[in-house]
Amino acid sequence: MRRKKDKSKKFKRTIFVKENIDHAEKEFRMDDHFVQNIILKEGYFPIREKISLGSISDTEFLRSKFSCHYNLEKFNDVPKSRQHLITGFGPTNAPTGGTLSMILRALFFERKTGIDSTIIISNLGAFNSRNINIEKIDYLTERFIKFIRALGYKGELRTHSNFDLLVASSLTSKVLTIKDFLENKEVTTDLYKKLGIQGKDFPTFVDANFTVADILLPSILKKKQRILVFVGIEEYYFPKLANVVLQRFNKHHSGQFTSSDVLVSSVFGHLIEGLNGFPKMSKSILESSINLDDSKNNLERKILKCDSKDEKIILQMINLVSDWDLRRIKKANKAFREKGTTWIRFKKDYLNYFMDLKRIWESTANPKYKFKVDLLFK
Repeated sequence: MRRKKDKSKKFKRTIFVKENIDHAEKEFRMDDHFVQNIILKEGYFPIREKISLGSISDTEFLRSKFSCHYNLEKFNDVPKSRQHLITGFGPTNAPTGGTLSMILRALFFERKTGIDSTIIISNLGAFNSRNINIEKIDYLTERFIKFIRALGYKGELRTHSNFDLLVASSLTSKVLTIKDFLENKEVTTDLYKKLGIQGKDFPTFVDANFTVADILLPSILKKKQRILVFVGIEEYYFPKLANVVLQRFNKHHSGQFTSSDVLVSSVFGHLIEGLNGFPKMSKSILESSINLDDSKNNLERKILKCDSKDEKIILQMINLVSDWDLRRIKKANKAFREKGTTWIRFKKDYLNYFMDLKRIWESTANPKYKFKVDLLFK
């Protein structure tokens, strides 16, 4: 009897996975064509010579990490003391490839440039924009903070349980409209709605406003003139909305909240496609991702024994979700093209690297965790 139930559950899971994949393939494909359409539509630029990010001007290196940029050429117009780096993550599941790539990037550029930086764990934003219970989000928030610190991040690390954000989001919401949010939404929104993981419209707008306020807070509170956002190309509208808010501040509240010369720039990470036909790796869709909560057996299956069509995704992970130097990454790319035993060896090396990250993540577990709503206010 138990065996029949187990088979029934497995069969239902298989159908659910297939339905998810069908939705993903039917809705859109976030491939190179998708990225190029955004670049052309928004007027973004590829990484070219004479572009630098703080003190880093190695074009080949920057191009290996970012697909394009928005206002990056203006970032170095002001002294380092007036610059700020910022990125953030929703704690909905253990970090996946895309999230890890941004975390590692933030660590690298903070360490190499010495520019002030902030990483936001958007706990209340995620609670609003995703259908996930608050207990899970709160527990993962605690783990994200420990994990990022364990990796060596020294900058500001905060959540949305923050009075400064409350004030900043009240200022930004004053000049934003429902139309702004409807015209600037993440491309995964419709897909996530069909999968039942997207929050309702109004709380999703609340999350978007929080993100705009997160971006602008250094200019409001610390008088920063240039803010550089590390973001995935699918979230390109956040830096755009932040500059819209700055323009409206200048028009309706000149000099009150920010100075007139503040500018938001952004660099967009290369897209990491999702496994099993999904358009991107998502913390909200476990079947799409290589995840730090995956078991060792699952990681071996996904990395070493992946389907042939997913081999290129493992290469993307090596390129974007590692601290390997450029020389080693070039060798991995060459091995991938040749598809021999050397490529298998690189995949084994990467599995070992990912397992090291997994061990750090596992060390953040708190078996005694218990949700208390009053802790959200501290």
